[in-house]
Amino acid sequence: MLGGWKFANAKDGSMAEYFHVSDAIANLAPIPDGLSDEQAAYCCDMLSTGFVSAEFGNIPIGGSVAVFGVGPIGMMAVVGARLCGAGLVIGVESKPDRASMARKFGADLVVDFTKEDPVEAIRKATGGAGVDTAIEALGSPTTFSACVSATRPGGTISNIGYHGDGDTVPIPRLDWGVGMSDKTIRTALCPGGSERMGRLMRLIQTGRVDPLAMTTHRFKFADIKRAFTMMQTKEDGMIKPLVTFG
Repeated sequence: MLGGWKFANAKDGSMAEYFHVSDAIANLAPIPDGLSDEQAAYCCDMLSTGFVSAEFGNIPIGGSVAVFGVGPIGMMAVVGARLCGAGLVIGVESKPDRASMARKFGADLVVDFTKEDPVEAIRKATGGAGVDTAIEALGSPTTFSACVSATRPGGTISNIGYHGDGDTVPIPRLDWGVGMSDKTIRTALCPGGSERMGRLMRLIQTGRVDPLAMTTHRFKFADIKRAFTMMQTKEDGMIKPLVTFG
């Protein structure tokens, strides 16, 4: 149910010098010549999770997509939407550095939710219809509700955000068409498998995506606590750190 999550976040030891790899035969994949370890590492989470939101999003060729929360996962959702054939990709993000990088990864428009209502901005950009696919990449009740509101009737809400707090996730009744708008909700988290890893690395090999721009900070293993703290606070414009062993 939780994809690769159950092999890392729910299992101790992945930061040790040696550790046990669950279901290794099914999940290990050789890194092709020409790919760095840093590039390959992005396939294990950012690419796999970001891309599955587009894969599950039922994006029609030339369709419209909104990505709510353009952090590292959301940035790869932007790339995934373009790879799946989206004709318009809208990001929803307030941090200028992330908004700028989202544009570099292919977002046609970035809406700052602190300055305008993102649902209204998305409807305006789509001629009042709403997007074919809304991707929730943050894990917030507010953004999930906005995804439902921003999606056209018959569209898809693709959720990859982790909703770790609260008892319920709200669905706005009227924007849900009082239950009759034929809006589909799909959920996923970091699908693994050696076959998938190989395909993701192929996308890097062939230049379809280059995730290295997301590495804004680098740390030695001795400074890993500092890296985690900065990831939590997002200080100094951190998007993604690289921790090197040895």
